Amino acid sequence: MIASNRIADGSFRVGVGLQKAWGVQMATAFFFGEAGAGLYFVAQFFDFVLGMTAGLLMVLFGKAGGHVLHLGQPLRGWRALTKVRTSWVSRGLAAIVLFIVAGALHVIDVRAGLLPAGVSQLVAALALAACFIIMIYQGFAMSHSSAITLWSSGLMPVASLTYALLNGVLLTLVFGFGEPFLADRPDTVRLLQVFAVALMLYGLVTVLSLLHGARHASEGGRQSVALLLQGGFARWFVPLVIGAGFVVSALMMLAAPPDFAWMLAVAGLELTGYYAFRVLVFKAGGYDPALSLAYRFRH
Repeated sequence: MIASNRIADGSFRVGVGLQKAWGVQMATAFFFGEAGAGLYFVAQFFDFVLGMTAGLLMVLFGKAGGHVLHLGQPLRGWRALTKVRTSWVSRGLAAIVLFIVAGALHVIDVRAGLLPAGVSQLVAALALAACFIIMIYQGFAMSHSSAITLWSSGLMPVASLTYALLNGVLLTLVFGFGEPFLADRPDTVRLLQVFAVALMLYGLVTVLSLLHGARHASEGGRQSVALLLQGGFARWFVPLVIGAGFVVSALMMLAAPPDFAWMLAVAGLELTGYYAFRVLVFKAGGYDPALSLAYRFRH
């Protein structure tokens, strides 16, 4: 059996293989899920209806719709909800359903005031709780992939939450530009800008720490990090994820004038970096070698 697999140098090896199950389609669903949940989470604290509505639609169509398209048999997708006790994917799907229902009710209540005070507060709390789960569950689902070192890290949920909150702050600044809750409160705008810069710096440290841990954990992790920083993906990862997504956007936010075009540019750079992060981390996810044998044949 081994002899039949001999290669030119007289050895037999099974090396690192890249995962193919999750690609651009799943990365896009993750992107809309975390960006939409982050936008709703921040907007709800200001009763900002446009922001909450946009966040709901991003999760409903971008996140939930993307997962339905990814399913081989969409009509059986409800079965994923039956493993809430053991699966982060099930918990996330349940949170999406709860978020869409509670979030929509809260938006209607803010506009029309239909619910009693106690019920209104309960619905708002449920929407925020479900929103928070959506922001973190994708990271937990990835961190459970123990065979893929780049993903199998406790920092993955932290990165998800950081990106989600950062997206929420920037999109609130964009969608809310000129709205009374920001236009009449320059101190609030500045506070959100400072919070955005802090999240950018924290996100940069989190991503670099994630790469550092993967590089020193296993052969699969070293290969994944090499692809992102030195190999075929480096021309995208370094300038977009690190450069545009964190460094340039943070510097621009520090110098941000009260101008809509400037704020839109900062948000666009950060969201581009975040989307690149989602796509490239999926593409660079390498399985650790299941077998590594060397056998030198004697003649």
